[in-house]
Amino acid sequence: MPEQDAWTTESGLLDDFDLVVTETWFGDDEENDDERIFLFLRGEAFQEGELVEEEYRERYSCGKNWDPIDDGAAVENSTGRNRFNRNSGVGRLIDALVDPEGVDAAALLKERGQPSKAATFNKLTIHFEREVVSRWTNDDGEHLTWELPLPTSVEATPKKKGKGKSSKKADSRSKKKNSLRADVIDFATEFDVDEHDKFVDQVLDPDVFTNAELIEADPELHAEVLTDGSKLWKKAHKG
Repeated sequence: MPEQDAWTTESGLLDDFDLVVTETWFGDDEENDDERIFLFLRGEAFQEGELVEEEYRERYSCGKNWDPIDDGAAVENSTGRNRFNRNSGVGRLIDALVDPEGVDAAALLKERGQPSKAATFNKLTIHFEREVVSRWTNDDGEHLTWELPLPTSVEATPKKKGKGKSSKKADSRSKKKNSLRADVIDFATEFDVDEHDKFVDQVLDPDVFTNAELIEADPELHAEVLTDGSKLWKKAHKG
């Protein structure tokens, strides 16, 4: 990648990149304490043709009244509506994709299905550029901005020999990770909400929890396990 001016700052996020989407789903964000429902896009991220992240993830909020169905394969609106609000993250993503003066991928996407189906956005190669989509001032007078990576071009990802195997490996890693987290949540339900310390001692003990070593090998999951009040702990005791 070309050398950049060290006297300029950056967001720490990818601003101008290509994403080869290999997995899409609707759901809440298990990595953050955010109760909203999002459309998630995950895949390989490239900058100037160079792979920079093998499993890069972007998310777009659905807005009010949307709930995931079919294990995240789709969403439905509790009010019966079938259109996303244009001010939501998904709404802004849709508008950018079908803009006749911009990407204009309406024909490609409509052949794939409805925007409420996660698969509609899968197996696409999308070029994103991060944009400021909203500015406002909060009650303390602080000026805030909302930035989103929005598409500037899109095409169906061409099928290549060996690509399927690569995607299957990524899917397998994702499923194993999700399965481990689900097992940990299930184990956590055996403890009272005020027994977090006892839960930590036992879930990290290989003699008690079979996959204890796998938890410590996953920094994000390990951090969640150690945090009293984490989303993992809350899910185990939401009843």
